[in-house]
Amino acid sequence: MTDQNLANYRWLTSPQAIAKFDWLKTALPLSPNQFGKLRDEVGVERAGILIAQMELKQRAIEKFPRAQQLFFTELGLQQSTDMAIATFKAKQLKQDYPAVTHVTDLCCGIGGDLMALANDFDATGVDIDPTTAWIAKHNTNATRTTRTVKLLAIDVGNADLESTDWVHLDPDRRADGQRHTALEGYCPPPSFIDVLLTRNRLSKHGLSIKLAPATQVPEHWHSEMVCCQWIQSRGECRQQLVIFSTNSQPRTTQAVGVASDGTAEWVFSVAYDKLHDGTNIAVAKTCQTYIYEPAPAIRAAGLSSSWAHQYQLDAIHHRFSYYTSNEQLTPPGGSRFRVVEEMTFDRKQIKQWLRARHIGQLEIKKQGLPFSPSELRKQLQPQGNNRITLIILGEAQSSERAIAVMAERE
Repeated sequence: MTDQNLANYRWLTSPQAIAKFDWLKTALPLSPNQFGKLRDEVGVERAGILIAQMELKQRAIEKFPRAQQLFFTELGLQQSTDMAIATFKAKQLKQDYPAVTHVTDLCCGIGGDLMALANDFDATGVDIDPTTAWIAKHNTNATRTTRTVKLLAIDVGNADLESTDWVHLDPDRRADGQRHTALEGYCPPPSFIDVLLTRNRLSKHGLSIKLAPATQVPEHWHSEMVCCQWIQSRGECRQQLVIFSTNSQPRTTQAVGVASDGTAEWVFSVAYDKLHDGTNIAVAKTCQTYIYEPAPAIRAAGLSSSWAHQYQLDAIHHRFSYYTSNEQLTPPGGSRFRVVEEMTFDRKQIKQWLRARHIGQLEIKKQGLPFSPSELRKQLQPQGNNRITLIILGEAQSSERAIAVMAERE
């Protein structure tokens, strides 16, 4: 971004801009005349930035409860760690590594992680873009306590890591405008991360790297890792966190569900040498009393089989992560459904079943077949006041029957 763009963002904290923000809270959407007046008063670029910030703040509330105090960019909001996960990560670091007092956040963006880190540690944020770095500084100042925070608008390769205790890296996954999950599409690239790993001993305690949930970790990282963690928030797996430490400890694979306050609602953790590949999990001929569905983070972490094995669940289908048991269990990171009826998947038969029972509130879960839940919903036309969950499992090119299970979520 240009120097003028940075000047425009700095202007957002001026009395004039604050007054315009207050006015826009009740004036939006603007009429052509209102926009023309705003443009004449502050200029075209600043008028556009003001309106864009109002829209971004509204969209950001789900991720950042204090969004009205913060500034954003479109890309920065998309890629930022939400406040719940950031708080969890900072508290986890403080608990697991109590000797850490200073953290350097590389590729800090608008400050999603940095805001939480700055509540528990002295911190340095690094981003190559001056405007983004300024936004991170503003956001951190708006939310932190008394910790010391420094922002540097430099290339992360030039950051001094010798005096920090811990490094957190959030590489850009959309540097070329496309969304990447492969490390080769990240910026900085894997070669920089490899350099960080070799320099890891320059930081006194360790390094954590935020990745997309589907990113494959290179084999040569494994000997250095102490934990690979998939973190879920607001019902979806949002990120993968790879943790490297100078402390020698057994390696684990974890899935974590994070509540809105940043605490862990549940944790499922398996030692790396105890991971289960699913070979000994029986496939039930029919569903038993209950169906169990592992959380998105458990599935993303590849822990579904380990989860089912630990709680002695049978698979419903050899390919999909739905399990069954006659036992009423409450496994961490799982949803439980009570089976009402099981049948071969047939749209006409299901529609008749739903209509006879006045099912209007229909939750559809589908894996393997080539149609969307929304398409099926239109065909089934559920009507009535009763509720059911429809679970459909099957493979399009398979002679094995596709099954449909009507179940009540518990």
